[in-house]
Amino acid sequence: MKWTEALIALENIQSRMTTGRGRRVTTRASHQHPKQRYMRLILPGMIVVGVLTQIPFLGTLYLSFFRWNLLRPSQGIKFIGFSNFARELSSMQFYHATLNTVVITLFTLVICLGIGMLLALLLNQPFWGRGIVRSLIITPFFVMSTVSGIIWKDIIFDPSFGLFAWAMRHIGMHPVAVAQSDPMILIILVLSWRWIPFFMLILLAGLQSFPEELHESGQLDGANGIQRFFSLVIPHLMRYMEVAIFLGLIFILQTFGTIYVTTQGGPGLASTNLSYLVYRTQVQNYHYGLASSVSVLFVVLTVVGLSFLFKNIRNRFGETLR
Repeated sequence: MKWTEALIALENIQSRMTTGRGRRVTTRASHQHPKQRYMRLILPGMIVVGVLTQIPFLGTLYLSFFRWNLLRPSQGIKFIGFSNFARELSSMQFYHATLNTVVITLFTLVICLGIGMLLALLLNQPFWGRGIVRSLIITPFFVMSTVSGIIWKDIIFDPSFGLFAWAMRHIGMHPVAVAQSDPMILIILVLSWRWIPFFMLILLAGLQSFPEELHESGQLDGANGIQRFFSLVIPHLMRYMEVAIFLGLIFILQTFGTIYVTTQGGPGLASTNLSYLVYRTQVQNYHYGLASSVSVLFVVLTVVGLSFLFKNIRNRFGETLR
């Protein structure tokens, strides 16, 4: 009995010690600010992303101040300061590429937002086979950019054997080589076809999170469907639209594969964007210093453009996004 009583007493002491330690740990943790705990969780990921992205950018920034042309190895690598930036800012090809980048991005975003919203509204309604239709609509998003370009260039818009040429012959019209006559339209169509499902998914998630009580309150107030959509649904979707625009801009701005397999930036500079200009300057002309300066200018213009865009969005819809 004495041994039993001693074991019970020892277990009670251990349990008290464990409880005390747990309380002390809890008390310490409770004094930590929530932001500090969050920062500790995301700090390793931030370090990895910073190393993988910022070190290459710093290397590019460093090379942008040098003249380094592999076609002229005798000249070597020479520091020339801001001469590469001055040369690009005074060249017409840089302005053409910048204008093409803006046009491609804006038109693609407008098309993706408009059609993505219509598809999201359609798929938010209950009907038979909705899951199958949703899966089919999402499919283009998982197709590689180069494959998407080949599909549209060779299967749809080929002037000899494409579906578009067949349709034009069927109605008595002469086929048109879209890649040569309207290269920007071809690129915008390919990008829109690929990114509409992405916008649709984000907007559909926003529609499915919309409280049904707001619909009912709008009906009780006498608002029709259009009034409820613009007064209730659109303000609710602004956060989702902001996310879709931000992510879409990041990927659409750096479009390269689609242009490479469809138009090669031509005819001339007609469809050359900034990403393809970097490729043409570095890989085709072997001018690494000049290509680095174009890359740095591209990053600066992108950051400034995104900041300006989202500042205007938040000023316009500030109450909604809070």
